Amino acid sequence: MKRFRFGFFANWFIIFLFLSSGYYYRENAGRFLRGLVNQLQPCERPITYSIVNLDPRFGLTQEKLLNDIGQAEKTWESSVDRQLFEYSPTGDLKINFVYDYRQEATDAMEKIGIVIKDNRAGYDEVKAKYDSLMVSYNKQKSDLDALISAYNVDKNAYEKEVSRFNKRGGAPQADYDALEQKRADLNNQVAIINNAKDSLNALIDILNSTEVILNKLVAKLNLQVNTYNTVSSSTGREFSEGEYVRDATGTRINIYQFNDTNQLVRVLTHELGHAIGLEHLPNPKAIMYYLNEGGINEKLTADDVTALKAVCRIK
Repeated sequence: MKRFRFGFFANWFIIFLFLSSGYYYRENAGRFLRGLVNQLQPCERPITYSIVNLDPRFGLTQEKLLNDIGQAEKTWESSVDRQLFEYSPTGDLKINFVYDYRQEATDAMEKIGIVIKDNRAGYDEVKAKYDSLMVSYNKQKSDLDALISAYNVDKNAYEKEVSRFNKRGGAPQADYDALEQKRADLNNQVAIINNAKDSLNALIDILNSTEVILNKLVAKLNLQVNTYNTVSSSTGREFSEGEYVRDATGTRINIYQFNDTNQLVRVLTHELGHAIGLEHLPNPKAIMYYLNEGGINEKLTADDVTALKAVCRIK
């Protein structure tokens, strides 16, 4: 006697119940159905993706981005000779470019002439710049403290004189003119102090960006050195270039940082691998290695291909 596979019919029964219920909008129902079909027949139909958020501060056009994603697609598709992804303005896989402290730090480094390299030489270059910036910071901070201290002394002396003359009912013209000059001098000191504060804050921004990059390199290169805290506060922030997220709202790829086109394509390839269903691999040279080392491993390894074929059920 032949036995029916309950799992197969159970899945389609779930689909029927889902579509016949009125608890979801059509778009959610369609996404749910496509997700189930992809699970039942992995890699048989392409995953559709759309570009939802492209922050202009990344300096990317949609045309350029689609070309970069296309390169990432081909990396996987050419290894199994199947179309695994397809662009659609309403595609289920949402791609977002989120500009935050990660890309901001990268752009700050570029402005001071440092192109971030994910290797020990790159770390040493950023560390040397950091040390130089810290010397400047300590000098400017000391100078600012001295300016504030001198201002407070002069301000207290001025206020005492004003109080003394006010108790007498006013100051003679010569003394009044001298006090007015002191008041003007105090205002000038305030302007100098504010300029010094602005300069110091600008330096702190660069320092903080440098520290964010250093912490990224320390983690990525597994260096046995201390991590760095920002001047104004402890960073305590992770530095991932991108992430694949799957939750109740659907699936999405968030891109946070890249140095150049090659690294962007590398990050996209890694996250598209997660979208197919691939997990991280222990091989440091694999695209799906957990550190996502852009620029170091840009081609699929045998481990990547083996994992892909297993997910796609290709012998």
